[in-house]
Amino acid sequence: MPAASVRALTPGLLAGLALRPLPPSLLRRLSRPVLARLRARLAPRLGDRLEGLSGRVAVVPAGHPVAVVATIADGTLFLDVDDAEAPADAIVRAPLEVLAALTDSAGLDGDATFFSRALTIEGDTGLVMALRYALEDADAGPADLMAALPAPARPVLARGGGLARRLHARASRDLALVQDAALAPLRADLARQEARLARVEAAAKRRR
Repeated sequence: MPAASVRALTPGLLAGLALRPLPPSLLRRLSRPVLARLRARLAPRLGDRLEGLSGRVAVVPAGHPVAVVATIADGTLFLDVDDAEAPADAIVRAPLEVLAALTDSAGLDGDATFFSRALTIEGDTGLVMALRYALEDADAGPADLMAALPAPARPVLARGGGLARRLHARASRDLALVQDAALAPLRADLARQEARLARVEAAAKRRR
């Protein structure tokens, strides 16, 4: 499948902005039990796939105040949540929707997305790619994240998944219309400037 098109205004971005007033300590306290269970599920399947690797990879959803941090030490993976601006050996930035799709083997084309404008990598690209391929080889995916959630939340999310996807799709379409309407005057002005520049260049060529 092709890489996702890039839109600045998405439901995931708005969700991140809504989280900004919350203290990072609260977000860490809520996330750490989930990440601990996720790590426990992945560790046996990762085996020695991270052997020889070390470093800190921060995954930052666009607009969100915190990042999911994967720290590799002596071939062992540790997961935590930290401030979105905290230092790391490599930082992966993308809209939440792109990051979520990358966790699903039926989602985006991973290679195309990693080398498109939908996602950016700062720092040690080799470390990011090694971690990505190790997780793919271990068949890590959305089912692992679902299993790591608190037990009461799982049936609710399972039943409401279809509704959530429909609401997200509708919100994405509405936000795309808002973004296009907001940018329309700028695009029209840019088109006029380009046309004016083309006329100036054409006149300059005729004078030569």
